Amino acid sequence: MGKVKYTPAQADAIETRGQDLLISASAGSGKTSVLVERVIKEIAEDGLSVDQLLVITFTRLAASEMKQRIKKRLQDRVRELPKTDPKADFLRQQLAQLDTALISTIDSFCLDVIRRFYFVIDLDPDFSILTDSTQIELLKERAISDVESAYLESPDPAKKAAFEEFYDAFTGDSNANFPRDILLSLYNFAMAKPDYQKWLRELPKAYQVPSSDLADSNLWQEKIKPYLLEEVKTVISKLVHFISEADFEHEKFAKYQAQFLNCQNNLANFQEALEIDAPFDQQRDLLKASLIREKKPAKNKSIPEFIDESKKVQETINDFVTKAFTSFYASSNEEQKALMAKGEKISQTIAELEQAFIDRFRELKRGERMLDFTDMEQYAYDILNQDTSNGALAREYYQNRFKEIMVDEYQDTNALQDGLIARLKKSGENNLFMVGDVKQSIYGFRQAEPSLFIAKYRQYGADDSGTKKRIVFPENFRSSQPVTSAVNLIFNSILTADFGGIDYEAEGQLKFAAAYDPKMDLATGTEVIYQEKEKKGKQGYNSAADSDNGQDGDDSALDAGEISMIIARIQQLVKSGYQIFDPKTGDKRPVGYGDIAILTRSKTNNLEIKQEFDKYQIPLFVSDVPNYFQTFELTVIMSFLKIIDNPDQDIPLVAVLRSPIFNFTTTDLAKIRLVNKSISFYAALRTYSKIDDELGQRCREFLVMLQEFRDFAVNHRISELLWTIYEKTSFLEIVTAMPNGRQRRLNLTALYERASAYESAGFKDLYQFINFIARMRKNQKDLAQPVLSDNAEGSVNLMTIHASKGLEFPIVFLAGIGRQYNFKQDISGSCLLDSAGLGLAFAYPDDEPEYQADTLCKAWLKIEKKQKLLEEEARLLYVALTRAKQKLIMVMEIVPGKEGLEGLEQKWLGSLDRQKMTLMDKMKVNKPLDFLAPSLYQAKSLQKLSDKTIDDLTAGKENPLLFVKFDSKNDSPVLPEAKEAQSENTELTAKEQQVLDVTEKLFAFSDQQYPYLDASQTTAYQSVSEIKKAFADPIETELEDSHVTELRSANRYMQPIDTEPDFLNQNTGNAAEIGTASHLILQYYDYQAGTDLANLETGMDHLIKKGRLSKEIASQVDQEALQWFVTSDFAQQFRENPGNLYREENFASIIEPGALFNDFSDFSGKILVHGTIDGYYVTENGIILFDYKTDHVNPNKLDQSIADLKNKYQGQLRLYQRALEQATGQKVLKKYLILLSCQQIVEVV
Repeated sequence: MGKVKYTPAQADAIETRGQDLLISASAGSGKTSVLVERVIKEIAEDGLSVDQLLVITFTRLAASEMKQRIKKRLQDRVRELPKTDPKADFLRQQLAQLDTALISTIDSFCLDVIRRFYFVIDLDPDFSILTDSTQIELLKERAISDVESAYLESPDPAKKAAFEEFYDAFTGDSNANFPRDILLSLYNFAMAKPDYQKWLRELPKAYQVPSSDLADSNLWQEKIKPYLLEEVKTVISKLVHFISEADFEHEKFAKYQAQFLNCQNNLANFQEALEIDAPFDQQRDLLKASLIREKKPAKNKSIPEFIDESKKVQETINDFVTKAFTSFYASSNEEQKALMAKGEKISQTIAELEQAFIDRFRELKRGERMLDFTDMEQYAYDILNQDTSNGALAREYYQNRFKEIMVDEYQDTNALQDGLIARLKKSGENNLFMVGDVKQSIYGFRQAEPSLFIAKYRQYGADDSGTKKRIVFPENFRSSQPVTSAVNLIFNSILTADFGGIDYEAEGQLKFAAAYDPKMDLATGTEVIYQEKEKKGKQGYNSAADSDNGQDGDDSALDAGEISMIIARIQQLVKSGYQIFDPKTGDKRPVGYGDIAILTRSKTNNLEIKQEFDKYQIPLFVSDVPNYFQTFELTVIMSFLKIIDNPDQDIPLVAVLRSPIFNFTTTDLAKIRLVNKSISFYAALRTYSKIDDELGQRCREFLVMLQEFRDFAVNHRISELLWTIYEKTSFLEIVTAMPNGRQRRLNLTALYERASAYESAGFKDLYQFINFIARMRKNQKDLAQPVLSDNAEGSVNLMTIHASKGLEFPIVFLAGIGRQYNFKQDISGSCLLDSAGLGLAFAYPDDEPEYQADTLCKAWLKIEKKQKLLEEEARLLYVALTRAKQKLIMVMEIVPGKEGLEGLEQKWLGSLDRQKMTLMDKMKVNKPLDFLAPSLYQAKSLQKLSDKTIDDLTAGKENPLLFVKFDSKNDSPVLPEAKEAQSENTELTAKEQQVLDVTEKLFAFSDQQYPYLDASQTTAYQSVSEIKKAFADPIETELEDSHVTELRSANRYMQPIDTEPDFLNQNTGNAAEIGTASHLILQYYDYQAGTDLANLETGMDHLIKKGRLSKEIASQVDQEALQWFVTSDFAQQFRENPGNLYREENFASIIEPGALFNDFSDFSGKILVHGTIDGYYVTENGIILFDYKTDHVNPNKLDQSIADLKNKYQGQLRLYQRALEQATGQKVLKKYLILLSCQQIVEVV
């Protein structure tokens, strides 16, 4: 293996000793290799043992990979030394100790601290780790309920009054549980602080006004005043520039001069008042006077440039004045002081309640002898921070043990973790090694504080004591030059000292260093592909009616047009044999699907994207699924629970009516709404139900069902209510018939189980359960299973930007750059939370509750938090763009005109001329595309390529960015040719083919926005066991069961799947009942417990005890036949690999009855077919399908009877086969009938 050549900066980071080091490592700069090499040198050359090193990583996967890298490098070192060399023995010892070395996540290290020194904080050492999110949330619910009760029942009237005042102040929000939400959200911020008790105590300090004037407060002096000064200076600078450039001596300009000069004077007066700390009300008046009240200059063809520029300047000035006034000066000095006084009082109550909640939550967990991950970090910090002899013992143990402390991904550290690391460092020793990249800090939602990295970046860069050192890795060894050039072009104007904490152009640019041979002349230009869409009428996957999100406000969802553009470009790349560099061979090769990644801001559309890729036969690997609580089925069922609790809620009511359960169309809903626009939708629905038409009848039926559920909910458990809804609406069957139906069914079952767990914890109230689920959704506590996807190798990769961090791909598509950010929920409402503090708003005056006035604390926090969110979005964009090794493609749909690229240029024109966006400009950004504005202007490629199509792309040498217009007529993706006909061994009869074609269409992914609308219109239900009669002799069918073909729209032919079988309550059974019992026994038979008769009898006894099987029926079951099957060679594979055996698998699909029943060819409705597959076994090559039959077989005509049974059930098994292949994506290799009555296993072709 050739020796690695390190850059001077990398070598410095590897070799430097005796100094605390901060490594600022840009994307693709080889930071992990450097960290590993430093560890190797410290072991192999400095003689340190691995247990003298602490290496903190961000994830368990990263820790595992780092151990593997260190292991490999140590093994290489050992091989290089003679076997008798003492150093080789030492290295072998280190290899032996590597598995137990503290190369781990911060959580794992904290656990080590607690297990060693639990006695320092009087912790029971016999604890377990609490990981179940449901249990954690239920304990929180119990804790907060206990705290509420304690305050409400307190004998101290002042304590009770303070509690009631807090609740009264915030229960006016649309969420009546908002006070609880405040405490639960505040918990997350508090637990990320090293001294959370002190942090809570100091929350009210921000509201303190030490004198009679607000301008003297610490908040004003330290935060608001500097911010306003910077803003007003920027505005004055723009105004002065405009005045100096305008020719006011021109007769048509002259009349505007006075208003701009007057405004300049007023703004200067306001600036001076700020600087000298003039009284608050005086500043207020001066700011108000700065507003330009004159109308904007009218259009004038002779001076168009002046008119346009003057309008922009006037808009800039008035935007600043309006924003500053409404944020900070809307209330007078006395009014705002009253608000601040109230804020101080209530924030004091909030802090006390929060402390009580934390104490009670901990008490409950300790009572169960459990710790969660939050406890681990807090307790570890408490142990190391204790000012006792035992605390000193713990600190000295680790300080003496660790000769170096290494922290990877330091930019994602929070204040608590940083404080904990500081306790491990011995005074006077400089043994801290931190590596990270603040430009890649994207975990603010986990309380990561990039400001910690920025502070050290500045401190270490300016240190001249010789104890601290900053080293920068600018080289990028990952990406091609067009990619690094595009990234630099974009971020030169985004990340600055006042936005992101680093001057990107001066000290953050990527330096191209990848080993690409320029002679290969690879076409790697960075593309921005866009498509214009209609302003109205075109709905993409993000619409509530179509997506699994079902909620407004998810602005990261993709439009159908974007997915189409991505598929089209991938098809072109692969079909054209687009050349990429392969580092393994050192030569070019054609691109494959596995070389491509698609990055999105959220996983909302993953299922729909997978659907589209399947349609075009492009393999796609999906790393994760939409949030469990945002899936279509959970949105519908939670909406149902909401209207059962209170039907007078428009949004959930409409969601339920629109759902496939009731299938009210938008036209139906419009008719209902038009009955009376001034009343609630529920009232309008009741009014329309009195109209004697078809829609009125449907309204009456819905209202009757809703009232039944409301009555049922009064005296039944929540879990019982859920299951009753599932059964009476057939919602389980409906979602099972949808794409990814098995997962959807599991999701609904998981909600039922969650409701049961909620009730087991002592909670009963439906309203509280709804809010409990809402909080879990807000906190993204997921139950979702991984989505079934193609193998990652050889497939296009689809993942979120967050999931892509640390990864790299030859070609990267970034989708959704034209989608707007949605910060409203983060910076609105009457209470705003952030690591910086607590921002409150109250009704003021008190007798006008409809008017909410922000305190200065909230007004400032709103601005500060918005900047933090925008900075994180900029960093998220940086992470996405730097995943590309050779080609980067950004995709978006835009609205023509002001919302398109031309509008973008106009919007940022002033900033673009300066090639820089000011902080004021950046605070106006509302989508990723806005961040591209300066690069759009500088690249000057839009004009050249706006009329070209994808086929016209060049190598991208002229400009780092190519803005390419997508022509939907000429560039759309191409559907693959139709598949070959079915193979000979699965040839179907004409009638079978007719039925299965319909079924196949329903399983296939459709072009329609909601392809399974027919499922919601189904009114008749049928089972496969009955459908098989459609393939039998019509005369036999008629003699057997003539009523089967009576199709009644309001009735089901079968009981629900989970209905208790009749045979449980009978003493004797007919053949069908005995057959059903045989199926049940085989369903639950334990193949691993043995194959003797005793095991079979044990299983039957268990079913009898559970009430699933009656003794009378059990005694009539043919045990000999069952014993024959479970001991057969066929069942041998079940015994060896029981995990591959699936039994009693339900499925559902939709078919036209005319395809089954001759008498109903003109029937316009459809029926929902549901059935249960007895069993199938998954092998390496495919699936083995089998079905038990207990039909009587004439032993005198054995061969003929078996042939008849094969013919009888052939169609049924083929339906099973088709359903199974569509649901699993795997081929059914063989199909068998298990004939229990004659103990024969026969194959059906």
